[in-house]
Amino acid sequence: MKKLTAIVYTSHTGFTKRYAGMLARASGIPAYDLSQRKELPAPGSGVLYLGWLCAGRIQGLAQARKRWEVQAVCAVGLAPMPPEGVEGLAAAHRLGSIPLFYLRGGYAPDRVRGMYRLMMQPMLRMTAKSQEPEQRVMHTVLVQGGDFTSEKLLSPVLTWLEFHT
Repeated sequence: MKKLTAIVYTSHTGFTKRYAGMLARASGIPAYDLSQRKELPAPGSGVLYLGWLCAGRIQGLAQARKRWEVQAVCAVGLAPMPPEGVEGLAAAHRLGSIPLFYLRGGYAPDRVRGMYRLMMQPMLRMTAKSQEPEQRVMHTVLVQGGDFTSEKLLSPVLTWLEFHT
């Protein structure tokens, strides 16, 4: 396993970027936006990858795995995720022994662009009709936005980093 030299992330509305910044400050490891092609780590470098979730896929992960030695992954999503959900996500992405951490991010309806805005419409309609308390809370977040990012959620990632840098 190569030495971890960078944090690489992709972010759509800024929550994953915020987590990458928090990790960079806490660890002293530089963070790079995957879309900034000129400033990325050298191919083959050991990286911690952070990507936002969309329809069960960690955005940018496949591209990162082709370019670098991804040593751990953080998936950033809107909803709380039970441990079995993280296990299923790891299996779906064929991570094998690569650690996967789930970080609850947020939702900013005014920053969602393109097809992603359209993809959220069915969820908005479904939560509007629901009487379940969790779904009502989700509907409010989908309409007004919500931010669940927290440095406390980074504790397992920072513990992992202590032993792998």
